[in-house]
Amino acid sequence: MISENAMDFDTPWKDVVEGYFPEFMAFFFPQAYAGINWSRGHEFLDKEFQQIIRESKFGRRYVDKLVKVWTQDDKE
Repeated sequence: MISENAMDFDTPWKDVVEGYFPEFMAFFFPQAYAGINWSRGHEFLDKEFQQIIRESKFGRRYVDKLVKVWTQDDKE
């Protein structure tokens, strides 16, 4: 039997989120999707996010993607 820790289900999910980020947002968060100015693009900030996590005093976190987007009124 393979232990749960030995199985990597996280990486494929992250690959899907990165590869299909606008579609992911449209499906799971339609209101947020509508507020994003997609013509400005988006940027994954993995290194910046890892820095935040290292400085955190809290326990384990489950969300581990940070994405910069622009709103419809051009706010970051």
